[in-house]
Amino acid sequence: MDRSIIQNEVNNTKLLVGFNIKFDLHWLRKYEIDFSSCAVWDCQLAAFLLAGQSTPYPSLDGVSDLYGLGRKLDVVSVEYWDKGIDTDCIPQEVLYEYLEQDLLLTERVYHHQLKLFESEPQLYKLFKLQCQDLLVLQEMEYNGMLFDVKTANEQAVVEETRLKEIETELQEGYEGIPINFQSRDHLSCYLYGGTIVDEARMPVGVYKTGAKVGLPRYKIVEYKYELPQLIKPPKGSELKKDGYYATDEGTLRSISASKQARHKLDLILERSKSSKLIGTYYRGIPELIETMDWPDGTLHGNFNQCVASTGRLSSSRPNLQNFAGSVDKLLVSRYGQSL
Repeated sequence: MDRSIIQNEVNNTKLLVGFNIKFDLHWLRKYEIDFSSCAVWDCQLAAFLLAGQSTPYPSLDGVSDLYGLGRKLDVVSVEYWDKGIDTDCIPQEVLYEYLEQDLLLTERVYHHQLKLFESEPQLYKLFKLQCQDLLVLQEMEYNGMLFDVKTANEQAVVEETRLKEIETELQEGYEGIPINFQSRDHLSCYLYGGTIVDEARMPVGVYKTGAKVGLPRYKIVEYKYELPQLIKPPKGSELKKDGYYATDEGTLRSISASKQARHKLDLILERSKSSKLIGTYYRGIPELIETMDWPDGTLHGNFNQCVASTGRLSSSRPNLQNFAGSVDKLLVSRYGQSL
């Protein structure tokens, strides 16, 4: 359909109804469709509120089925998407039929929700306010936030160097023992004592028959390493897995230990912080930008209204509400000033 035809339809519309409508609004913006004169009704958001905010991300299929209004057609999912066939390779007549059913269900859900809100006037006011909020969130997501990828990569190198230094120091006295400081089990053994089990493949010959004839054969060999107790496990830190104890930040900070043991604990805490900075931010965000093909190093995170049972806003991919303090400096103002 011609863009001008779509724009004309939107111009003559007072209310845009959709299910997870923010997704559709992003596509309208992508094709330069102006919907600023319209109010919106998000059936997903309405379903979330009407259900007492107890079901995160209600689906069109689930809501329409709950209301007794029918179900989506599954031919596109079953016959194409589940078989790895992309949408642009699906026959148009199949897509049209699928879309028609989705639109029909969305319309039915909308009318049903109108009736449900008649007995919930205060909830209806809240819903309309949140639909206005949705338009603001759509604008925020669409514009995104500039992220300094170059500096993030430079900081990743710094943190990775420090991470190696920490692990080298932690490994002193344990040479030859394959301790994985990312593993909670290994960390428990390192601090409180225990057995680390390492598996290795050992060649035992070659296959003489079958499809793998001539290829090497291996068997799994277990190596066990007994680690001494560095500190006594805090009372109440036992885990369900017998012989293992908690190694979370709160537990490690609460431990009273000798100067040497305290230094080890501090190194482990620093390692955890450094690892998170690398994986979640300095390497993680540039990788996300590349994977999503977001231009100019811009983050287009999600702001979610249909997740938290308390009704608060949440953020995901990435979580823009909970950046580490040092990472905030990588969010760059469009006016050239760091936030």
